[in-house]
Amino acid sequence: MFQVDYDRTTNCLTLTVKGFWKPEDVAPLAREVGSKAREAQAIRDDFNVLVESFEFPVQAHDVADMLTNIMRGGMSFTNGYAAVVVGSQLNKAQAERTLAHPRLRVFLTLEAAREWLAAQG
Repeated sequence: MFQVDYDRTTNCLTLTVKGFWKPEDVAPLAREVGSKAREAQAIRDDFNVLVESFEFPVQAHDVADMLTNIMRGGMSFTNGYAAVVVGSQLNKAQAERTLAHPRLRVFLTLEAAREWLAAQG
C-alpha cells in the first residue's frame, strides 16, 4: 500500500502510495512519514518530497482529509518543496484541492515533477 524512503544523495523523501484506502490504513503511513521526515530533518532541513501515486485512485473524503493532515504535518519538517505525481486529471483535481500548500505542486508525470523540484534549488 505504501513505501517511504529518504535518499541522502538527492536529499529527497519519496513516498509511493497505491490502492484504495480505508481510514485505518492512514495511521501506519503517518507514522512512517513522520519517522522518515525526522530522519531527513536530522541530516538537512531543506529536503524535498516526491509522492508517486500513479496507482492511487481518487479516495473517499475522510481518507483524503486524513492524507491532507499528513501533508501539513510533514511539510513542517522541511523548508524544501513537495511534488505529487498522480495518474489522472481527476486525481490531480482532488490533490490540488486537498493538498493546497505554497511549496507543493501536483503533476501528471514523474519527469515534470522532478524538473520542478530541481528548479526550486
